[in-house]
Amino acid sequence: ITNLKYWGRCEPITSKTLQLLNDLSIGYPFGKGSQILGKSHPELVKLSAVQFMLNNHTSEHFSFLGINNQSNLTDMRCRTTFYTALGRLLMVDLG
Repeated sequence: ITNLKYWGRCEPITSKTLQLLNDLSIGYPFGKGSQILGKSHPELVKLSAVQFMLNNHTSEHFSFLGINNQSNLTDMRCRTTFYTALGRLLMVDLG
């Protein structure tokens, strides 16, 4: 969250952080037999950091989400990755 909140205009940090979030939303083994690969871990959604992102997904909190005249392809990719990961995390609760 810190990387996305305070380093939102530093493309290398934002991209790598979002890639990690994306990977976690796809599925990451959190211990012996705790998850099936390809399904997001249900405990991930309960983390306060993830809840913060789900409840505050605006440019007010994450500057890379802002749309302005200087938006470029990288910003659009970051937004897409961010919302794709959040969408996956939301689907965990729906089963």
